[in-house]
Amino acid sequence: MIHKFLKFTIPLVLLPVILSLSGCKVGPSYTRPAMKYDSLFRFAKSADTSSIANTGWIELFRDTVLQRIVKTALKNNYTVRIAYARVEEARASLHQVRGQQWPQISAQAAGGWQQQALPNGKTSEYSTISATGQLSWEIDLWGKLRRSKEAARAGLFAQEAYRQSVRISLIGEIVSTYFSLLELDNELKITRDNVAIRQTSLELVRNKMTAGTASGLVVAQAEAELATATTRIPALEMKIGESENYLSILMGEQPHMIRRGLALAEQISIPAVRTPGIPAQLILRRPDVMQAEQSLIAANANIGVARAMMLPSLGISGSIGSAFNPANMIYSAFGNLVAPVFGGGYLRAGVNKARAQQEQLLYSYQLTLITAIKEVSDRLLELEKLGETMHSQQKTVKAAQTAFDLSNQLYDAGFASYLDVINAQQSLFAAQINLSMAESNALNSVVSLYSALGGGWK
Repeated sequence: MIHKFLKFTIPLVLLPVILSLSGCKVGPSYTRPAMKYDSLFRFAKSADTSSIANTGWIELFRDTVLQRIVKTALKNNYTVRIAYARVEEARASLHQVRGQQWPQISAQAAGGWQQQALPNGKTSEYSTISATGQLSWEIDLWGKLRRSKEAARAGLFAQEAYRQSVRISLIGEIVSTYFSLLELDNELKITRDNVAIRQTSLELVRNKMTAGTASGLVVAQAEAELATATTRIPALEMKIGESENYLSILMGEQPHMIRRGLALAEQISIPAVRTPGIPAQLILRRPDVMQAEQSLIAANANIGVARAMMLPSLGISGSIGSAFNPANMIYSAFGNLVAPVFGGGYLRAGVNKARAQQEQLLYSYQLTLITAIKEVSDRLLELEKLGETMHSQQKTVKAAQTAFDLSNQLYDAGFASYLDVINAQQSLFAAQINLSMAESNALNSVVSLYSALGGGWK
């Protein structure tokens, strides 16, 4: 009996396997869309294929304190953890779809006991024990399951790219916030130094008023200038505390004080920060571009899935069971072929919907790529112009310092009013603050270019 069952079922099983292996996949196969773009970024000074983005973040930012902050954040940041969980979800979805390609086998066992009263006053007792095994298998004649697996795999890769995008964004956000924190420290130091200078000036004019060589107006002006400078300190301390709290949250920790490392001017270690590489590299390196392409691949595969739904489907099923008595063995094997005949255009609409979604994601991919090129071009221009601004501001500070020193000398000699000293002091203070901000902006422009190029992907 078993021999006859195997003789009958083995060909039945092998036939769909052969059909499945030789079956075609309906729907379009994916090819990367052709994109026309220039051989180098606008505002790029070189067409060198080497790029700052190929430098690991730990090599670019050599401040050991900053490196510790970034490492802690990459480990503990909650947004990164969510991104990792999304990757695991996509991986599990791929395994689910992959499992649908294989036969589904299940087993069932049952047992029971029954007692029955007979007319003669006696009872009859009997027990039953049975076990059955079942097999069902949808044969992937048209590649529906294989296209589904292709879409699920692309979904996994898209989530991997998203995770990488979150990682790069986090690195950029931490570094930028840390540099801004150092800039606020600079502003606070400049302000406190300026308060000390104005305090000294106030004491001098008070002494001159006592000696009869200065008026009360001059003293009042000096007091007003000192109060104005002092008022800036609480506001700066508040901003510093808020920046420390924000960095703490990015690290996945409760708000706490942040240690400082190198000064702003010593942060970037790579000399050729202006080397962006070529636009074609963005396709392979920038996560949002990779994510957009994987989403397009998934949508392309879903067209095949929708198309296969319009074609006949073939499935087989079988079972074997026994009440633990060879004479009671039961065998069964079935095949079914189901073909859609009429559904009011439901399946055709599904294909059209999949094609429309693929078209949307095609345009989204193309837009993401040219937007990425635009962002790199913007950052290159920003890097150049902010560098020029910083150099100009350095000259401004030097000139303002000379004017302040001369105004003090002329005032002491009686050739200038104290108003001239105040004006020169205000100009110097403003120039120093502007230089500090310009240095921070120039440094952050390097970070922005690094992120726009997909830096930190290693």
